[in-house]
Amino acid sequence: MSGEVGGRIRDLRGRRGISQTTLAAEAGISGSYLSLIESGRRPVGSALLARFSVLLGCTAEYLQTGRGGTADDTAEIDLRFAELALRSGDAETALDRFTAVLNQSDVLRRPDLAADARWGIARAKEAIGMLEDAVTALEGLLDGDRLPAGASRTALTMHLCRVYSECGDLSHAIEVGEAGLREIEANESAELAGDEVVALASTLVGCYYERGDLTRAHTLAKTWIERSEQGGSPLARASALWNAGLVAEARGDIRSAIRYLDRALALYGENDNSRALSFLKVAAAFVMLRSPEPPLADAERLLMQARDELGVDGTSVEIAYAETELARCRLLEGNPAAAIGLAEAAIDRLGPHPRLERAQALVVVGAARLDEGDDNGAIASYELAAADLKNAGADRQAASVWRELAEALAKLGRPDEALQAYRRAADSAGVSRVPERAESSRADSVSGAAARPGVH
Repeated sequence: MSGEVGGRIRDLRGRRGISQTTLAAEAGISGSYLSLIESGRRPVGSALLARFSVLLGCTAEYLQTGRGGTADDTAEIDLRFAELALRSGDAETALDRFTAVLNQSDVLRRPDLAADARWGIARAKEAIGMLEDAVTALEGLLDGDRLPAGASRTALTMHLCRVYSECGDLSHAIEVGEAGLREIEANESAELAGDEVVALASTLVGCYYERGDLTRAHTLAKTWIERSEQGGSPLARASALWNAGLVAEARGDIRSAIRYLDRALALYGENDNSRALSFLKVAAAFVMLRSPEPPLADAERLLMQARDELGVDGTSVEIAYAETELARCRLLEGNPAAAIGLAEAAIDRLGPHPRLERAQALVVVGAARLDEGDDNGAIASYELAAADLKNAGADRQAASVWRELAEALAKLGRPDEALQAYRRAADSAGVSRVPERAESSRADSVSGAAARPGVH
């Protein structure tokens, strides 16, 4: 019996990374006496056994009999439960469990559990919409000494790139993505067509697309489609095709965009990746709604499916994407009230921060308010959307919003404000204008609403 008790003490001490000298000192005995206990040559009294159980994070019963489990077992069960909760869409419960495991890992001296818990916390916070906190968690993992068991450095980099983009910090997102690809390219043993690498490249394509660098986005998308087709899995090919479709739409090539996304949908449909397939339906509907004659019924069907599916295992940002495009669908159907309701639900879901998707929802609100005759409310929504996009570095999109507002103001018979909005569009697009005389015309004096984007 003494040998079995001593063996369990020695095993747990090793798992904790505690030296014999340290444990002996903490238990109030000599190192030589601990050595005798671990070798089974000395019995352990009940008081000393209780001290060892506290120091080693287990029960006295476990040390004595091997039954009842250890704190490690409890923490690992909690970790599995947290992962299950996250996959089931209960991100708040998952966050609580991952945080509990992180706290236990410090007591247990288990850096492996700490890394796994931090990875879970990052994903749970992204799902909830706590994007800035998710960035901090991901950067800590990338800067740390240990990676989580279920994630490579490439996967962490892809997530960080994506979350920065969702935050609206496109410059930082692109910096992270480009650095990650350079690191992979420099690694001679790296699998350049692997799922994680293509996912990182595709995320970077999406960032360039959002920023309006369509040439770079198109070139990068083409490169990674070719690589994925040469040696990548179906999921890698689908990932590359996904963002290539969005870039093609932005370049005005709707036919290619639909072709790319149809291929991506087929590939995802062959694999067990329901969340990605659901979100891809939103992307397909996005392109449909921007075609010259949008198939509203088909787009609505995809969006309704996606919203329901993402409600189970999607993030708050992904659900907001679906709600925004469904709002756009309602607007095109001639139902501005329903469009406003859906778009405002997306804005509430995204929170007060100037997210990229919040800008898209605000544009829908602006257009719907115009249809309802709420001109000032429409102008305020457009201006806030343009400000969000400008702050994110999405100048092409900001220019498009200013132009849409300018055209609306012109139709409303407000030429002075329309002229100023056209100038804002030109500024966002990088078109400079000749300096004007100090004694400018009334057209240069804009109303308070148009002159102060984002301020209400």
